[in-house]
Amino acid sequence: RRRVPGTRARDYLSALRVLFAARETTVAAALGDAGVLYRRFWEPLAVAALNTPPEVAAAALLRPVLRETFARGGAHCRPLIARESLAHSLIDPALETLRGRGATVRFHARLSGFEFGDGHVSAMKIGEERIALEPGERIVLAVPAHIARTLVPGLAVPAEGEAIVNVHYRLPQAQGAGVRIIGLIGGLAEWLFLRGEIASVTISAADHVAARPASGIAADCWRDVARALGMDEATPMPPHRVIKEKRATFAATPDSLARRPDVRTAWSNLFLAGDWTATGLPATIESAIRSGHKAAGHVLAPGQGAERRAAGRRADGSIVNAGAHQP
Repeated sequence: RRRVPGTRARDYLSALRVLFAARETTVAAALGDAGVLYRRFWEPLAVAALNTPPEVAAAALLRPVLRETFARGGAHCRPLIARESLAHSLIDPALETLRGRGATVRFHARLSGFEFGDGHVSAMKIGEERIALEPGERIVLAVPAHIARTLVPGLAVPAEGEAIVNVHYRLPQAQGAGVRIIGLIGGLAEWLFLRGEIASVTISAADHVAARPASGIAADCWRDVARALGMDEATPMPPHRVIKEKRATFAATPDSLARRPDVRTAWSNLFLAGDWTATGLPATIESAIRSGHKAAGHVLAPGQGAERRAAGRRADGSIVNAGAHQP
């Protein structure tokens, strides 16, 4: 009863072709871009997880997704939903933890560059302010790949990013309690998230959509939403907002795999963090978290010095944000 309608149990053995795919093999080449199972299961899954069209996406990046979900049983396939928002679940607790340990977090403080010398970073520049690094201090640079490339000489990063488009609608009335997730096939929208009176849709690998006017995107997605909720398709479109993130993730192609850098750099006191680094996972929240743990592990490893920090330290001992945009 859990299978995609029109498929047989043995059809799912096609997952083995992903598990043993070569580094240069694409998702479509590994699975075959035809059939009900591909259109209704593999393609939506690959696009959502990799944010790259299956025709060019690396099957090797879909492999860890399968290993950490389906291969481990149903309990590992349950989606985790933020009770209020991602900020409430992740960002606010992180800021509280940092401040509770004496860190000073600075917003709107743009990192403009580093000074290098003798195999290490000697200073960092926040706007017009120069912050010299003392012996034993470390920097973890957690910025988007295209920004890191401008700050770290000779750094190889994955190919330019793929877009994600989200549309949020305020419905006339709530659609039940809790959060519902509905997968959509055959329309422009791909995933529909319902929370109270808010309906949100997501379009991944959306380079082909992001260039369109927001009004047209909202109108097309609204027809998908109305159909999914059993509304008359002529129902007027409610208040809405279209958000285009044109560099949401790196392009998860075989070429990009070879360009994901390690946490360590050519400079002894500079480390990288971000979902685009070599975590073994696609560009996801899980990948970003693992990169942070990996970077922190190197910073805190024995022999790294008594004064260890995951950001530059001011003369008064406070920690400054090393973000090139807003953190």
